[in-house]
Amino acid sequence: MSRELSIEEANKLGAGSDHYRAYVGPPKRYGTLALLQMSLLSALAIEETDKVLDFGCGSLRLGRSLIPFLHTGNYYGIDPNGWLMEEGFKYETGNDLRTVKHPKLSEDAAFDCGVFNERFDFIMAQSIITHAGADNTRKLIETAGRALVDDGIFVLSYLKGDEDTELTTKPWTYPFNVPYPESWLKGVCEENGLVWRELEWHHPGATWAAITRDARRLPAADAQLGLNGLASPRWRTS
Repeated sequence: MSRELSIEEANKLGAGSDHYRAYVGPPKRYGTLALLQMSLLSALAIEETDKVLDFGCGSLRLGRSLIPFLHTGNYYGIDPNGWLMEEGFKYETGNDLRTVKHPKLSEDAAFDCGVFNERFDFIMAQSIITHAGADNTRKLIETAGRALVDDGIFVLSYLKGDEDTELTTKPWTYPFNVPYPESWLKGVCEENGLVWRELEWHHPGATWAAITRDARRLPAADAQLGLNGLASPRWRTS
């Protein structure tokens, strides 16, 4: 019956509970994290013509703002829990948004950014590797690198562990958290010809980072990211 709770009642639930706002994380952070993701994309110079993959889109916490912003057909969402996407449309956006904007959705569970056979200007993975084992995290980074356009950017949040943090062999640990040494994540990026950088952007429980195919796409001065509403200068291949 928890799926039928109001937003106010759902805010009392724990992360991972059976409600579209709680299943994707602490329900009281639902709105805050939506704003943080959207404002971070804005600071990284997103444009409405961009193609964006919302990896682990859940109940459209980001999608409810991003789908209307993007041009028709430019939002792509992956989440293995189809009921979350359905509840997002039902309670957050209305189903007319599907007709107007034609978001492309997948319930693929293989940690593969290539399921749409498309390349993206932005990939967002908020709180995905915070619950994923090493094999899934490696696959996500590898496939994201292949799915980015040459001047694309992959934004993710992670829990920073110590250098001697032992990596879990479990494929998925939700709602329990998984920390990663930054050096390990950097190493996976380097193995795949990718560039890693942490971002100085607020997150209530994790750390933001960006992965690109070319270092020139990274923001030039993280401390100034989004200052006064200005987007970071965006390097382009042409």
